[in-house]
Amino acid sequence: MTVAPATTSLIDRGALLVVEAHLLAGLAHRACGDRRAANREVEAALRLAEPDGMVLPFAMTGARELLEALPRHETAHAALLGDILDVLHGSSVPAQDEDSLPAAVELSPTELRVLRYLPTNLSRPEIARELSVSVNTVNTHIRNVYAKLQARDRSSAVQRARALRLLAAGRTPDIPVTRSW
Repeated sequence: MTVAPATTSLIDRGALLVVEAHLLAGLAHRACGDRRAANREVEAALRLAEPDGMVLPFAMTGARELLEALPRHETAHAALLGDILDVLHGSSVPAQDEDSLPAAVELSPTELRVLRYLPTNLSRPEIARELSVSVNTVNTHIRNVYAKLQARDRSSAVQRARALRLLAAGRTPDIPVTRSW
């Protein structure tokens, strides 16, 4: 039956349009001089695009300057932002080969969600709020991530995750972390 593929493509197009709408709203806010509202719209677009790694709506809307203006330390999606900017600057995003990861480094989906926040300057309570979980839950997932990546701290976990392509390499080697963990 052909109903499922048609439904899936409609859902994909719908998600694409919603991401595009957030970006266009961000461009409008930026044109009106409201940088905060523009950054909120970009953050919403990145949040929706991240699960599928969508890049197309960012290229279609001409949002390069909008993305470049978003401070990396203020986004929970720095890895995706780096990948999108790399594509918009002419390079391609390397494909992840999940089969090449050793079994000891296979992270659960929830651990991967927490890992995506580690390159940011968000504190553990802030990460918990973003994910709508308790700080204890975030702490548990961070401990598991550190153990699986054989990392001793946040910085080395991010570095190891980037080496394993669990996080994008980004345009800068490390995002500065101002808090101690």
